[in-house]
Amino acid sequence: MLAAREDLADKFSKIAANKGFTIFGMINNLLGLAISAEDMGISLEKAVDNYRLIKAVKNASFTLVLESLLYDTTEIAYERAKERTLKTWFEAGSWIGKQYGAKGIDNPLAAIAGDLKAFSWNIPEFTLEKTGDVTSVRVLSPRFSESYTLLFTSLLEGIFQALDYDVTYKEIGKGNIRLEGAKRGTDGKR
Repeated sequence: MLAAREDLADKFSKIAANKGFTIFGMINNLLGLAISAEDMGISLEKAVDNYRLIKAVKNASFTLVLESLLYDTTEIAYERAKERTLKTWFEAGSWIGKQYGAKGIDNPLAAIAGDLKAFSWNIPEFTLEKTGDVTSVRVLSPRFSESYTLLFTSLLEGIFQALDYDVTYKEIGKGNIRLEGAKRGTDGKR
C-alpha cells in the first residue's frame, strides 16, 4: 500500500516497472538514496538540484575545469595575444547570446545571467537589473585578475551584441565589472 496522490502513485508504479523494481523495492531504493544524501549533508532535493545544474552546464556547452588552470592559461593567452584572446572571448559571448536567443526564451539575457551565476562558482556577486530597454550587469569577484576581468567583460559584451544591446556604460576594475546596455530597435536605433 502506498499512501500518495493517485497520479503520482501511477507514475511511480510505471517507473518502478520500467526499472525492474516492485513498488516496495523502488520505495526502499529511494529511502536509501535519501538517507545517503542526508549522510553527505544534503537533502535529496539538493542532490536533484545539483544534478539539474550539472546537466544544464553540459547542455549549455560549458565544461568544468580547475580554477587555477583557467586563470593561468587565460593569463598566458592574454599576455601573448591580447587582441586575439579578447576577440575569442567576445566571439564566445556572441555564440552564447545567439544560442540562448534561438531558444525562444522570453528574456534570454536574464536566462544567461542566471546560468552564468549558477555555473561560475568563482563569482560571488553576479546581478542583472532591467529597467525598460536598459539592462545593467554587475560582476564582482576578488579572484579575477585584471586580464581575466577584461576577458570576462569581452564575453559579456559579445552576449550583449548578439542580443541586440549596445553597451552604453562600462566600468571595469580588477574583479569588478559594470556594464549597461540599451536594446536596439528594429531599425538598429535606440
